[in-house]
Amino acid sequence: MSRGFYTLTSGMLTQQRKIDLLSNNISNINTAGYKKEQAVTSNFGNLLINKYKENGIYQETSPINNVSLIRTLVENNTVHSQGALEETGNITDFAIMGPGFFAVDSDGVILYTRNGSFNIDEEGYLVLENIGRVQGEFGDIYIGSDKFDFVNDGSIIVEGEAVDAITVYDFLDYDSLDKFGQGMFFSDQEPELVIYPTIANRTIERSNVDPTEEFTNMLASQRALQTAAQALKIYDMINDQAVNEIAKV
Repeated sequence: MSRGFYTLTSGMLTQQRKIDLLSNNISNINTAGYKKEQAVTSNFGNLLINKYKENGIYQETSPINNVSLIRTLVENNTVHSQGALEETGNITDFAIMGPGFFAVDSDGVILYTRNGSFNIDEEGYLVLENIGRVQGEFGDIYIGSDKFDFVNDGSIIVEGEAVDAITVYDFLDYDSLDKFGQGMFFSDQEPELVIYPTIANRTIERSNVDPTEEFTNMLASQRALQTAAQALKIYDMINDQAVNEIAKV
């Protein structure tokens, strides 16, 4: 009886965590460069069920199946597929075509992102709002104003002269990336500089969240949660009845 309680309760907790994760994906549908997360679940406490058979004075056993005590969420997997590109007409909007990340200096910490919705601060530096300054070949990118031209290899042209170039970095192992806020990543691994990047100007990359898929998964998780909750109530009623009947005996 207790095994059923463990299984159902763990199932409810797992589905609730999946709903929280899906809700976060949905809330970031319009966040430029956001990468959706998927829940990875696993069985915990597997038991081998055996069939026992008496053969004279001997007892024979043969395996029937495995059963799990609980189901648990082991990790969140970030999906790094490219989102749809949208032309904005804004001179300070950029989008990476293909793999790679922009680098942003946030108070001395280098963060990586696909969000190219940049601005120019009061000092004339290219920045990601509320995060930090965008990094180029010479460090913080100084432009001075929004009067500049751009080449899709990352070069920034001011008055006919290349003043800097937006750098793009990539990683051999994306599992080394840790989320650092919405659409931002941090890594202890040394990134590789993309030598020949392709960057679109006046364009941003939207999140890779598919609203139809997320809402469908949300509905499935909610139904699974409700089903487990109803089954748990039935287990509780049976348990109460068993206790009361035993007490009468």
